[in-house]
Amino acid sequence: MMRVKKLEELSQKYNNSCVIISGDPNVYYFTNYKGSGTIIYCDGVATLLVPLLEENRAREISGLDVKIYYPSNIANGILVGSLSDILPKLITKSTVALDINWSTVSIYKLLSSKYNLIDISKDISEMRSIKDDEELEKIKKAGEITSEAMKVSMEKILEGEITEKQLSGIIDYTMKASGAEDYAFPSIVASGKNSSFPHHIPTDKKILENDNVVVDIGAKFDGYCFDSTRTFNIKGEIRKIYEIVLEAQLEAIDAVTSGVNASEIDKTARKVIEKYGYGRYFVHSTGHGVGIEVHESPYISFNSNDVLKKNMVITVEPGIYIKDKFGVRIEDTLIVTNGKPEVLETTYKLL
Repeated sequence: MMRVKKLEELSQKYNNSCVIISGDPNVYYFTNYKGSGTIIYCDGVATLLVPLLEENRAREISGLDVKIYYPSNIANGILVGSLSDILPKLITKSTVALDINWSTVSIYKLLSSKYNLIDISKDISEMRSIKDDEELEKIKKAGEITSEAMKVSMEKILEGEITEKQLSGIIDYTMKASGAEDYAFPSIVASGKNSSFPHHIPTDKKILENDNVVVDIGAKFDGYCFDSTRTFNIKGEIRKIYEIVLEAQLEAIDAVTSGVNASEIDKTARKVIEKYGYGRYFVHSTGHGVGIEVHESPYISFNSNDVLKKNMVITVEPGIYIKDKFGVRIEDTLIVTNGKPEVLETTYKLL
């Protein structure tokens, strides 16, 4: 979906300034173009400025004034120079609105030296955090694909005789075979002691019969991500920790609704884990926003200033990690509503 109308809104909000959008996720959000490029919105015209190697892909996007640049005079109609050379030639206002978070240092220095620069990073982050119906459907589809891969991973763990690397490869294959364009992030398969590392990189370690296994995966579908974590093979001492994490997750999910401070969700989950004496071992935030990026606004942490709003998509993922023993994490992606959230589960949370 093209969102050029939102560029016009940004321009009008800041005294009809020129709006410059960079960063692949932002460019995709506004134009549906997947590739390297920069948007310049001035005087009601949205220009997509791309390097020569992206010309063919950019030309497929309708509704935009596509301009191509290259360092030398290679052909008629191609702008000569670097991005820094070309940008000032396309800016027609004295004020420029820029998402500084996605700007390179060189571009920031260039624009701040020539124009009145306004940072719109917060505006864009807030725009992207509230999903429209089309975005929600893509995220749900990514969730369905992730669910299929999660079920396959559970089956393979039960069958036995598999390594972390082999299982992560099967997961990635399953997601693509089920319609994903890619994985949202490198799949995490962490067994036994390795599960005490929250962002473990799969190894050649064989998953043993008594190993618990943390599987953290997510598909990307048509530009939108999903994120889910399950802990399988819950036995002995691990069950006690699992039940604590599950209680924390369910209470935090129950607290999610439009108008609540994101920090309250983190505090809710953390309070449960601290109650049982494991607060020291909950070493990350409770969640994050999900969309074009797998980690985006809002941020569900104890010091977050974000406020939850309807149609935000977030994760809730408390965990406990005990070095040299094991780790447990349970994560769901959910849609914020004016009432109870819509939880997009991938498979059962308890075996």
